[in-house]
Amino acid sequence: MARVKYQYSIQNDFPNQAVNVGTLKYEIEQSAITHALDFIATEGDECNIWFKQALEPTDATSTLPAIVADHQGNAIIEEIPKTPDGVPIVRSDSRPLNTETYFTMAGDSTAIGDGKVLLWDFSNDDDLYEDSNFVPAGFKAKKITITFNCPVYLKDGTLYFFDVPWGSYISMFVGIPAGNYYPNPAGSIPASSLGLTTGGMYAYTDVDIPYQSYVMRHHMFGSCSMGDELNAEGAALYPVPVGWNVCGIVVTPESDNVSKGFGSLEMYRCHTMLLPGQTIESLHG
Repeated sequence: MARVKYQYSIQNDFPNQAVNVGTLKYEIEQSAITHALDFIATEGDECNIWFKQALEPTDATSTLPAIVADHQGNAIIEEIPKTPDGVPIVRSDSRPLNTETYFTMAGDSTAIGDGKVLLWDFSNDDDLYEDSNFVPAGFKAKKITITFNCPVYLKDGTLYFFDVPWGSYISMFVGIPAGNYYPNPAGSIPASSLGLTTGGMYAYTDVDIPYQSYVMRHHMFGSCSMGDELNAEGAALYPVPVGWNVCGIVVTPESDNVSKGFGSLEMYRCHTMLLPGQTIESLHG
């Protein structure tokens, strides 16, 4: 059976003109609706509620609209996690709840882990990058850009490199693709004008731009086949949003035609693979 969408206006159908996706999902799953919820997605003024099949007439015309009309847009106050015998769970690590540890040398594409590989090779012309803001005179560079299909919390990483000349280095950052709005205290666009309830100011970019530095001018020399580890005490406080980039720029002298390397990232994410029947679209709910 094909899934079915039920569309609502955030401004007109929700009492506080706000939607908390997690809370709304909980409210629907705790209701009398018997058909399975697939996912919920919001964009602008739209709140699209997808079910795995069409609802019963009463649920479609009465139960679901009543849930929407009562939804306050607030996050559910969660109880302190406890063990099965009722002892509060206290954790010393930085892994967010409902995420798993994930090591990868590649981003995502149409699935998970099937995307661009964190690898460079200056014996070819792949991924060459020219930008005087990042590449000084007398040097050349390659830019590797990867994306992920769910929010990821960056943590540690390891660099492996071979035959690297003196003066080479790598920088890594979280980037925003062209055509996106993004939080910027110096921006001129109020969040409310974008249909957001987060407050603050936003800006728009028509070119790819860096947003947050992750590794700054980390120098490399010679070969490091066992790996150069970059360790953090904890994970990033905020995840890289879906659709944003994780970028690496490797800079080397113009005379270099032999050096190469690859990188590994440790992160936390909610999904590490797609189970049978799951889709990329369902992760965004």
